[in-house]
Amino acid sequence: MPMTARARPWRRLGLACALSVLSSSLAMAASLQVAPTSLQLGPRQNADALWISNSGTAPVQVQVRVYRWHQQGGQDQLTPTDDLQVSPPMQSLAAGQQQLVRVVRSDPQAPAQQLAYRVIVDELPTLDPSRTGMQFVLRYSLPVFVQPVEASPAKLQARQITLDDGRPALEVSNAGGAYAQLADLAIGSPERPQTVHPGMLGYVLGGQTMRWPLDLPPARLVGATFMARINGESAQTPLPVAPPAR
Repeated sequence: MPMTARARPWRRLGLACALSVLSSSLAMAASLQVAPTSLQLGPRQNADALWISNSGTAPVQVQVRVYRWHQQGGQDQLTPTDDLQVSPPMQSLAAGQQQLVRVVRSDPQAPAQQLAYRVIVDELPTLDPSRTGMQFVLRYSLPVFVQPVEASPAKLQARQITLDDGRPALEVSNAGGAYAQLADLAIGSPERPQTVHPGMLGYVLGGQTMRWPLDLPPARLVGATFMARINGESAQTPLPVAPPAR
């Protein structure tokens, strides 16, 4: 479903796949790749670049868009923005072709606080009435951060909550000025952490709050200490406990 000008939650950001009814043989022939997987623009850095490549054997049509990224109600929200421009926004890539896509800031001044965006790279389906079957078309959602001259580090607080549907969830607030990337969520003690969500959990942007449902029995979470790898750290560290909600 196309995105409108209203903010909509993106429950799972990162590499995503959308399904479209197309030829399975075409799906096997095309392979879209994007590098790097994130961008960090310095306070006075006006532009950076992505490489989009087609390592398959069939041409692909690619669309690139930019959205402002914020978090509301414990969920990721994306809204259209002109803060960043991409060039070219549309591109047809032949088999084996690479394309440089420039990401350019509209305002060259250093921001007062860290700004967060998402660059969405979509492989567009090519309709062919003579073909049947399923095709996976790729979507990449790449974080882009524009840094201020100075930003206070992430300052996290976590607590276990219950969602409206009765599921337990982890809520993490970030009172700092910089994002925190959480991975390999665990409970238990620092000496013997029990990983309950391997891999990427998500981001908590500066000054904002995120929630993640937990596929765990509520009884297992009573009094639990949450730990995670923060911003690529090698070890899982305990998340500070938030005071009880009033």
